[in-house]
Amino acid sequence: MKNKIILTLLTTSILSANSTKINNTKDLSLSVYNSNLAMINETREFELKNNSKQDLIYEGIASSVIFESIIPNFSKPTILYSQNYKYDILTLDKLLSKNINKTIKYKVQVDNFKYKIKEAKLLAIDPIILQSQGQIISGINKTDIIFDKIPSDLLTKPSLIWETKSKKGKQDIKLNYLTTGISWKSDYILNINKENTLNGWISITNNSGATYKDANIYCIAGDINSRSKNKPRMMYKNMVAMDSVATPIVRQKEFAGYHLYKIPFKQTIYNKQKKQINFLKVNNIKINEYASVSNNIYLHRFSSMNNQKFNHKIKIKNSLSNNMGIPLPKGTIRVYKKEKDISHFIGLDNINHTSKDGTIVLNIGKYFDITQEIKQINFNKTKTSLMSHYIRVVKNRSNQTQTIKVKETNYSNNIKRLENTNNCKENCSMKKIGINSFEYTIKLKPNTQYKLNTKYSVTYNRY
Repeated sequence: MKNKIILTLLTTSILSANSTKINNTKDLSLSVYNSNLAMINETREFELKNNSKQDLIYEGIASSVIFESIIPNFSKPTILYSQNYKYDILTLDKLLSKNINKTIKYKVQVDNFKYKIKEAKLLAIDPIILQSQGQIISGINKTDIIFDKIPSDLLTKPSLIWETKSKKGKQDIKLNYLTTGISWKSDYILNINKENTLNGWISITNNSGATYKDANIYCIAGDINSRSKNKPRMMYKNMVAMDSVATPIVRQKEFAGYHLYKIPFKQTIYNKQKKQINFLKVNNIKINEYASVSNNIYLHRFSSMNNQKFNHKIKIKNSLSNNMGIPLPKGTIRVYKKEKDISHFIGLDNINHTSKDGTIVLNIGKYFDITQEIKQINFNKTKTSLMSHYIRVVKNRSNQTQTIKVKETNYSNNIKRLENTNNCKENCSMKKIGINSFEYTIKLKPNTQYKLNTKYSVTYNRY
């Protein structure tokens, strides 16, 4: 019993009697990255009562802090002897151990839902042993002990503890540090209707172990390298407070090769919380819907391929002329379409970071009523050449005119010459989009079909 009590006492961090807690936050900013990382910039005000050496207790730091990244800056010349991160915080056993050999209060049940409060000296905590008027009392639960206050040297939140020496009086401390456990992503809602609206939401998830009250929030889009063989160097300097960073006027701007999105209002983000903030709403955007399929050029012998489905594609130009024209961070776009007064979900796709004037292409599913059947009608192969001739029958069984794109590519690096002959004329166009890649675009009316006749002749390099 004695050994266990001593161990509990030793593992409880005892702070010096001359200590000051720093809780008064004046300014707080979060720079949140896509990669489960955030930079915290915070200013707090405190007052020292004397010029002696003392501990400064900075409560409420994230439990997921990257300790090596912490940079404190004091507004007055300060000697910083050591820095400690205390995350083993207040527990019931620690609170009990702090009251050993002290008079405590405890509850004793005298009737259903009725208790009597008594006093006794706490002798041990595992199990609870009390002494009152020369009697030793046991059988009391730890949860029946009543505490009047929390000892000043026990912390209720993860905290930084600095051993310092500075001049008395008021001063500020600016603290910068990195923490994991916070990330953000973009979520978009595309409503296809008469106006074609696109809404963008910044979705922030906070599992860092801290709450950030009334914070300025910056979301940085881009692929940042946050891993290094060398840990960040910590610099402790006697220095004055840094100049405040001006709040960006626009919602987004280029920043150090990335794109920075400034939330135009302060927000509180609690620990274990997901929060969505609207950052984009545009109306009347032009979209192109089409059916698409990508195949290899069939340079082998086969008989037929039946009932092949087409992808449902949506193409959007991110330009000013299309009421957009701002860099869009990577995320998920969910697509809805109205049927009378009811919106239905019709698919989703992920997009990468898309710059201004870039193009978004979404693949949201497969068309039900658009199919193709391919039949090879001729094939011939020699040592140096090959000919493959096949007919593709594209069918549109829907009640709407559809734009259908067929892309065919050959990825061989041994081709000397590739010739293509086809019947793509009426309601059909063909363009070469690569060295050995072709795209056919067919306008197909409701409940009709189109026979695309293609012949590929290949001459191979001889080595």
